[in-house]
Amino acid sequence: MAGAAISGPITDRILRVVEPIVYGRRHLTHTILLILTALFLVQTARLQPDAGYLKAVPLNHPYMQKFREYYRDFGGANTVLFSLIQKDGDIYNPEFMNTLQQATDDVFFTPGVDRARVMSLFTPNVNYVENVEGGLAGATVIPPDYQPTPEVLEKVRSNVAKAQVIGRLVTNDQRGAMIMTELLEIDPTTGEKLDYRAVGSYLEELREKYEKDGISVQIIGFAKIVDDMTKASLEVAGFFFLALVITGLLLWLYCGSFKLGLIPLASSIVAVVWEMGLLRTIGFGLDPFAILVPFLVLAVSVSHGVQYVNAWVDEVHSGKDSFDASLITFRRLAIAGTVALLTDIAGFATIYLIEIQIIREMSLNAVLGGVGIIVANKLFVPIWLTMIRIKDVDAFVERQNKRDAVLDKGWWWLSGVTRRPVAISVILVAATITGWSFWAAKDLKIGDAIKGVPELRPDSRFNQDFNAITDNYDIAVDIFKVIAEMPPNGCIDYQLVEQIDRFAWQLENNPGVQSTLSLLTFAKLVYQGLSEGRLNALVLPRNRYALAQATALVPTSTGLLNDDCDALAVYMFTKDHKADTISHIVDEVKAFNEANRADFFARNPEVTPEYCDDKYAAFRAYKAAGASVLEAATGGDPEAQRTAAQERDRLLAEYEAMDQNCPVNFALATGNVGVMAATNEVVEDKETEVVLWVYAVILVLLWLSFRDWRAILCIVLPLALVSQLGYGVMATLDIGMKVATLPVLALAVGIGVDYGVYVYGVFASGLKEGQPLRQAYFETLRGTGKAVIFTGATLGISVLTWLWSELQFQIDMGLLLLFMFTANMLGAILLLPALASFVHKPAKS
Repeated sequence: MAGAAISGPITDRILRVVEPIVYGRRHLTHTILLILTALFLVQTARLQPDAGYLKAVPLNHPYMQKFREYYRDFGGANTVLFSLIQKDGDIYNPEFMNTLQQATDDVFFTPGVDRARVMSLFTPNVNYVENVEGGLAGATVIPPDYQPTPEVLEKVRSNVAKAQVIGRLVTNDQRGAMIMTELLEIDPTTGEKLDYRAVGSYLEELREKYEKDGISVQIIGFAKIVDDMTKASLEVAGFFFLALVITGLLLWLYCGSFKLGLIPLASSIVAVVWEMGLLRTIGFGLDPFAILVPFLVLAVSVSHGVQYVNAWVDEVHSGKDSFDASLITFRRLAIAGTVALLTDIAGFATIYLIEIQIIREMSLNAVLGGVGIIVANKLFVPIWLTMIRIKDVDAFVERQNKRDAVLDKGWWWLSGVTRRPVAISVILVAATITGWSFWAAKDLKIGDAIKGVPELRPDSRFNQDFNAITDNYDIAVDIFKVIAEMPPNGCIDYQLVEQIDRFAWQLENNPGVQSTLSLLTFAKLVYQGLSEGRLNALVLPRNRYALAQATALVPTSTGLLNDDCDALAVYMFTKDHKADTISHIVDEVKAFNEANRADFFARNPEVTPEYCDDKYAAFRAYKAAGASVLEAATGGDPEAQRTAAQERDRLLAEYEAMDQNCPVNFALATGNVGVMAATNEVVEDKETEVVLWVYAVILVLLWLSFRDWRAILCIVLPLALVSQLGYGVMATLDIGMKVATLPVLALAVGIGVDYGVYVYGVFASGLKEGQPLRQAYFETLRGTGKAVIFTGATLGISVLTWLWSELQFQIDMGLLLLFMFTANMLGAILLLPALASFVHKPAKS
């Protein structure tokens, strides 16, 4: 038999320490491990789904810092849209209006709702303004003395038209109406983190309550996504169980023994139990997006378990008893397997570099899974194999001999890949495929690549609701908010608001923007009303007092301006949230900001960019001091509050002394599309860095293990090729690089490392023993290579079942994993020996 895959003085010292624990006191060790596993099983049973909107948000990104700064004034991005559309007739009938009123009340009392931001025809923050004799008049769309009489309903119809809410709160054909709201991250009634499953279930109860009598209900929002994904968790568990069954059956066939087949399967289950139990023990829940990790732990554990059992069978085949076979196998593979797992763990840890909580939790989850695999495969499996008793060893060996005799011809034929002509062909094919991947990867999107919510299937109820809302309303459901920052009371300074008006006009003509909305949209309508409805009066007045009058009727509760009127929100309703759409809008906002600054300084040479930078810094310091005053007031310390107020007043005086106007700063960004823009930029910025760190760690650990540049080249080159091919496959399948898919490529590298370490380790051991190149690889294929091919095929078949999932992102993950498992297996079996044929001595026949 071949020697140890990794050997040397350090390996010998480690084995001298570990062997007595595993074999000398194996019953005590086994008992302790079983007790710990039982405790972690209890913890696993207590594990709860844990989803949060802000977990998927890069909170340290500049866009998200701006998002949080203006959250109180302009709201966030965690919206819920609740639409009711009747099949026939318009909404102006007693039955529909009564339903809308009741639904508004129910949405108002939804757990975690920011009640100040509930908006529908029946809320007091929806008003109309009209031109009457002597000036302007306005009131709520629904009269205070509302009664569902024909006269009042006609008045409501008139008010809706005046309020400019058709297409926003009322469908374009006026057959339906919408209730908008936002959710808080902390439930104000409980003080605990909002339970999105409870919110989603509550909204679903409202759907059942109101979806009747010819009225259809559409509900979209993050809470519904989480609820739908969580409800599919039973299905996910079913796929996991199905993967276990498929893997178990194939292991049984592969090992030729039911008991032996159970060992890799049982160790994989133990690894997952340790992963989940440790996760719960340190205080985390399982995010729906992290369903990949337990399956990946199962896959890696099966890979190692099969290698171990396969080597043990070879030792039994050669005449060893169970204990000696386990001990010899441990000496051969324990260090190599642990190095491969440590490489996996280090790779998993590198994705922690991405400052998005959900990805960091996934990284931590995977690291814990790696720890579980080490325990399961390097402690449990060796002990279990000492306990295995094969009733008829001779019959077992005979069965193995017959199977090997059938397969040996195939292995000898496959070992021909070490012959130079064949190796050159394999390398040329790999180079061609690599070239294709670079060409295809140019179309890889950072972010979502398709319309709708990509976490769920296109035909899911959520995406049907999504399409119904976008088809019936003008506002769309994707909102990108830009904050126009200026001095206090800037909304009555024509020089400033004119810049905002130009900005909104330019962005509205962007192909990806459906419409825009800002304070100035209503200011123009008011000014037109004050000007007796003249068509040429639909403009912003230059006179300061006329502008003040035009903007005064728009309250801060609309979310269009803040109390000091030093910040206005410009809403952009985008046509979709595809990566190209978002990046194009972001680029145009940045370009306008730069061009507007250049134009402003050209027209106002007395004002310099340095002056404006200093003024903006003074303004930020004043705003920060104002926040400090609020904090001191909350703390209840009068002296601290007085000191903070004095500092605020000093900074205000310093700021007001700088009385020259500066260009408006269009700050990115808030709204759900603003969050996506920040997330996409973080993913794009960190994706290459993460992959480089993964490979840097792999290179270091491989060097420490093998101390041979040939080992590094033969293992890492196929691995890098598969990673690059992954980008091309994602682009071809229209799968965007985003929070849900970025970890797949990084985490799945672990399977390739395992394949490469085992195959090269055994292959190199045969060469050290003096075997010819082809013979050494033939022997490798008969043992380790056979296990690698089996593992790759088994895992590929298991993830094929994911293609029938209700979760689109699980389908995407399944496709990527199917590719990664298969491609890494082919890379280790074909490309690795082809490369070895050039860096080692020529093969001898």
